[in-house]
Amino acid sequence: MSKVAVFIDAGYFWVQAVHVIHGCKKARESVLIDYGALRQEVLAQVKFQFPNTEFLRVYWYDGPGAHGKADSHRAIEELDDFKLRMGTRNGAGNQKAVDGLIIADMIGLSQSKAITSALVVSGDADLAPGVMASQSLGIRVHLLSLGSTVATSRILRAEADFKAHWDDAIVKKFTTAAPVTAPPIPPQVSTAAPAIGTPDAKTSVNAPATLGAADNALLAEIAANTHNKLTTDQAAQLSPSGSVPREIDAILLGVGRRKLNRVLTDEEKRLLRAEFKRRVTPSTGTASV
Repeated sequence: MSKVAVFIDAGYFWVQAVHVIHGCKKARESVLIDYGALRQEVLAQVKFQFPNTEFLRVYWYDGPGAHGKADSHRAIEELDDFKLRMGTRNGAGNQKAVDGLIIADMIGLSQSKAITSALVVSGDADLAPGVMASQSLGIRVHLLSLGSTVATSRILRAEADFKAHWDDAIVKKFTTAAPVTAPPIPPQVSTAAPAIGTPDAKTSVNAPATLGAADNALLAEIAANTHNKLTTDQAAQLSPSGSVPREIDAILLGVGRRKLNRVLTDEEKRLLRAEFKRRVTPSTGTASV
């Protein structure tokens, strides 16, 4: 019975997947992999290249992350038909011993007659001796590349029995750019004197140091317009002697922020609430004219 296994060099895979999406060298985290879609594409390629051959499994070779297994490794372990094979990591953070694992597995499976064909996804010339050794045991070795064609060694290509290439459209079926998180913008702390001459008044970001007549008039206008737009039920909750209800207070301050296009100072909030309450009659909660 003819049987095929797939051997994927994850270091090569990640570099090429990133290149397809970004066109340059970036970290693995700059792209997202849909592992289910990746599995479907790999199995479809096996069926296309080896139509009358039984499928064994996919071997995925990678080095550990800085803290051992990464999320990407666990995702591979969760996939049916995939087996994670881990190499080592040197002091510079680069994966090591992966090529040796691929060669050992390919030759071992060939010797035990567990496979009659192999599909290798890599571009590393160091795999060429393993390809030749496996071929000497009677198996066919196909090569699948992706991303930049110059990233695949000519030596490796020369030894493969058959060459195939995933174009960018196929890679983009299971690879997308990771969302970019913008760094937080540090707040601009005002060094102006406390508002309204109060020594301990807190000044909000970008707020003026004092309120002039024009500012007071604007606060009065905001208070009046906000009150006029309240519903009957909202107006019924108001009392000139009590505090402004939380729901209405949020509406009032929100209008103030939008009107001034900035955060209100504590003093402005106090004056705005006072102007608002001044327009409430004791009996009905409606505005006094």
